[in-house]
Parts: sequence; structure tokens; C-alpha cells
Amino acid sequence: MIRTQIYIPKYTHDRLVQLARARKEALAKIVREFIEAGIEKSPLDQSGKTNLQELIRLNFRGGPKDLSTNLNRYLYGGRQ
Repeated sequence: MIRTQIYIPKYTHDRLVQLARARKEALAKIVREFIEAGIEKSPLDQSGKTNLQELIRLNFRGGPKDLSTNLNRYLYGGRQ
């Protein structure tokens, strides 16, 4: 495990302490469980699928006719 430090409101801390006592578990364990649950609800899309879907929704028409041939030039620049 990696140790980290965060700031949370006192009210949130108090509620976490109450929950930890009620469950008879360590506060750190409760916090880790909440963090994991939050990450599972909002997974990071590293495939780019979400970004491509958003581009499709923009419904662009037209564009360069040689895009597939010169994709790297359009993405990264370079000689025209």
C-alpha cells in the first residue's frame, strides 16, 4: 500500500468515524472501500472509445479527402 494524505471536512470525518465504530473496522479500510466503489462507478476510459463517440455525435461533414492517407500529418503537423 501507498500512504497518502487528504483533507476532508470535519463533518465527513465524524461520519466516517461513526461508521468505522459501527462496523468495528479501521477507518482507513472504510475510506479505501469508498474510494474503490467511487472508482468502479466512474471507470477511466483509456481506450479512447468515449472520445470517439463524442466526436461522432458532433456529426461533422466534409473534411480533407486525404485524411486516411495523411493522418499523422493532420494529427502531429509536419510538411504540407
